[in-house]
Amino acid sequence: MSFYLKDYLQLDFAEFDAVFAYLSPAAMPGLWEKVRAEMRPGTQFMSYEFKVPGVEADLTIKSNANDPVLYVWRI
Repeated sequence: MSFYLKDYLQLDFAEFDAVFAYLSPAAMPGLWEKVRAEMRPGTQFMSYEFKVPGVEADLTIKSNANDPVLYVWRI
């Protein structure tokens, strides 16, 4: 398993089985376009705290009542 901290615009998401993002809500629509264009079927996209507008997550995880949500989409 490897973790990368890089500019997501410079990455090819097709290389990854899972992508985790913690970005501004303003970035989510563009990020989702990249996810849909590049990620392979069977992979997962995860966002901590911020939803993709208009796209229901396949899974939401919340550890405690006051914690932010982890949103998971299966591609």
